Amino acid sequence: MADLKLKQIGKALWEIPRTGGMRVPARIYATPQMIEHIRSDNAPQQAANVAHLPGIVKASLAMPDIHWGYGFPIGGVAAFDLDEGVISPGGVGYDINCLSGQTDVLHQHGYTRRIDDMAETWHDASLACFRLDAPAGDTARPVRWFGRPPQAPLLRLTTQTGASVEATADHPFWTPAGMIPLGQLRPGDRLARYPFRGVPFEPPAEDLLVTEQALSCFLEKTRGTGRAGNARAQLLNHLRRRGLLPLRYASPAVPYLCKLLGFLFGDGSLHFAARTGKGVVAFYGLPEDLETIRADVAALGFTPSRIYARRRRHAIRTAYDTYAFEREETFFRVRSTAFAALLAFLGAPVGNKAAQAYDAPAWLDAAPRWQKRLFLAALFGAELSTPRTVPGHECNFQAPTLSMNKRAAYVASGRAFLGRLAGWLRDLGVRARQIATRREQVNVDGTRSVRLRLVLAADPENLIRLWSAVGYEYNRKRRALAAVAVHYLQRKRRRVAARRQVAEEAVALADAGYARQTIFEALEGRIANRRFIERSLYGGRRTGPRVGADFPPFEAFRSEATEGLGTSGMVWDRIASIEPAQGDGLVYDFTVDHPDHNFVAGGFVVSNCGVRLMAASLRRQQVQPQAEALVDELFRRVP
Repeated sequence: MADLKLKQIGKALWEIPRTGGMRVPARIYATPQMIEHIRSDNAPQQAANVAHLPGIVKASLAMPDIHWGYGFPIGGVAAFDLDEGVISPGGVGYDINCLSGQTDVLHQHGYTRRIDDMAETWHDASLACFRLDAPAGDTARPVRWFGRPPQAPLLRLTTQTGASVEATADHPFWTPAGMIPLGQLRPGDRLARYPFRGVPFEPPAEDLLVTEQALSCFLEKTRGTGRAGNARAQLLNHLRRRGLLPLRYASPAVPYLCKLLGFLFGDGSLHFAARTGKGVVAFYGLPEDLETIRADVAALGFTPSRIYARRRRHAIRTAYDTYAFEREETFFRVRSTAFAALLAFLGAPVGNKAAQAYDAPAWLDAAPRWQKRLFLAALFGAELSTPRTVPGHECNFQAPTLSMNKRAAYVASGRAFLGRLAGWLRDLGVRARQIATRREQVNVDGTRSVRLRLVLAADPENLIRLWSAVGYEYNRKRRALAAVAVHYLQRKRRRVAARRQVAEEAVALADAGYARQTIFEALEGRIANRRFIERSLYGGRRTGPRVGADFPPFEAFRSEATEGLGTSGMVWDRIASIEPAQGDGLVYDFTVDHPDHNFVAGGFVVSNCGVRLMAASLRRQQVQPQAEALVDELFRRVP
């Protein structure tokens, strides 16, 4: 403003005269009291900038609500000659809808970062988001991150499960009716949540994981991996070209390697041909999950095969009986000795996993928790039991178990493996209950197998931590079930807490001398019936309160909570309250490169700030015949 001459030309009208390349003057409508506030902003400079545009008529105008915008000032108005003028995107009004700074944003690799902490990192981020037409998980790259003072009231939204987030009133949330601004939503309305919350980001160390010398020595000592000097040099060169050598904890490839390793310990195999030393890695699973694994292999620079299917006949002799069955098996392979050697160096077992001793990768002990989580979640996608309720008690969940078979000679190795996993889970707040063993089948070579099971605690709080912080990778079905289970357990927890409060109030009223009938009339209702209150008063309760007979079983709840959302992992939650929030700083948002313009903030599926300018080298005569259809398509595709 120092270079702009602002002079009063009316009682409530001010003018910036033409200077330099200005084609017309700029005029601001404001009282003398208002103009002092306007002077402190850069918006008058923007009004002068608009005056430079070709074809502008009479003046660049600014209304009394003028403040800093994008190109035009907010509150700016201009008219342009039909033949000589331009259409400026800055003159098209839009809202910048934002989130409070402490909001956690979920990233592709299952960790969260506060949105106000991403000023230096957003360029390299890959955010979790969703395809919304046919709901499914996806990822998106930010193309812009920004913070600014709020231009709309800051509100705090809380759901019936206790989840909350702060956002401006104009920030859209995904609902059954599409993206709806927070200020237009009301208590009782449904909106989408993603109950998986991941773990907070911790920067990985720059410590080396793999060096050329260490890998070369490993290959020289490892039987069957092509120990010849030329083959070894070629293998190292393959990894070097792909940015995988040297490898550090902070290398971009490590998150993918954590996941692939975890899955390989479960539903994968790795071997080297005895004669040639050629390495092959195979992954087994459902086709839709295998496609995700294939994409991660490709992200490392290797070429996976297509997905194959074959019918397999199996006969298993257990301690109880012999079972025969047939099933279709789908899988893909990666025929790359460099890929196989890198995974083997990082700890993947080579050959028959049941007939050898191995441990979980010890280098993960020093990794940040989010990298441990990637390994565990991928292993769980292959081997951890599916979330399911106890038969006959459909409001309670069975204890999740991770099973592995070992020949009798290697049981101690299996125990050590599961014990290390239990330690990593403990770092993530998840408790294991025991490592159980059971004699299993007699193998064709006459040896006996033993099944080891890592059994996790089944109390609701432990299950919420397991499924919301660790979850499942590479298994869409289990991941979606776990998300709904977390949502269900959160609802159940709040119901139990409400019934406990009724019980405590009943005792307090009785102690205060109120008659029994008065207590019934005050407290009896949907949360608690008369029998519940009576047991609370007379000490007939041996355990804590339960949810009550009217609380829906899990399967009925799941059907309603995921209606129209498929196996995306999103669930419908209901709003409990929307209240003013006390914000005292900036608010923040992203623009993301995704056709459905969304990301996950504080566990909610929200719209991004999708204002972007795109240029096309089309002339008016080319566009005009299709103008109406073009506008319709833009309105359909752009929120």
